[in-house]
Amino acid sequence: MDNNSLLQKAAQQALSESLGHEESCVYYSYLIKNQEKLKKEYSYSKRYRMLKNLFNLGAVAKLKTEDRDIFSYLLLPPSFLYFSKNVEEKIIKYLEEIYLKNYSDILTLSFSQLVLRDERSLIIFLLKYFMQDSAHLSIEKINYKKLGLNSSKIQTKSSNKEKKMGTIDNSFAFEFSRVRNKEAYDYVGYLSNKKGSSQPDYVFLVEKELKRHL
Repeated sequence: MDNNSLLQKAAQQALSESLGHEESCVYYSYLIKNQEKLKKEYSYSKRYRMLKNLFNLGAVAKLKTEDRDIFSYLLLPPSFLYFSKNVEEKIIKYLEEIYLKNYSDILTLSFSQLVLRDERSLIIFLLKYFMQDSAHLSIEKINYKKLGLNSSKIQTKSSNKEKKMGTIDNSFAFEFSRVRNKEAYDYVGYLSNKKGSSQPDYVFLVEKELKRHL
């Protein structure tokens, strides 16, 4: 068995330990965009239930883009594995690189509305793969060195639980507010990419608000 096959098996095992067996199989199939396997092994109703479970686990978000009127499920980056025990960085990086190849085009849309149970994996992924110069964040404290990030480029204000916001390289802006639903709390907000956007300058608006606190 070659090294890539061993890494793939180790990655699938790490996902299984974090998400559960069936949910991890669905997550990985979406990650590699194996639609044939998903349709063959899971009915539409079963896929929907699994995606709902993955949303509750913080591995999937609900997304609405500018050209759509309804929300659909979006796979979140596998960076949530940083919060699992004993997962090697090379395993997480292997999965992140697959995500970068298959889903980064969605994250770089000019404007998207999002509903998330846990926003940390999205923010970590954006910092790791899109930050070049600096980031200004109002979120909970994260050990950036553990993530292989240059902490000197990141200015962080410890956030209250009600609102999280930030900008990355004067290109990305995000803002999420904590909203109670029937079962738990969700974070509802948006992700904006300034490049090519016809939307208001959300980066400027978020930076302006952050400057009052940082």
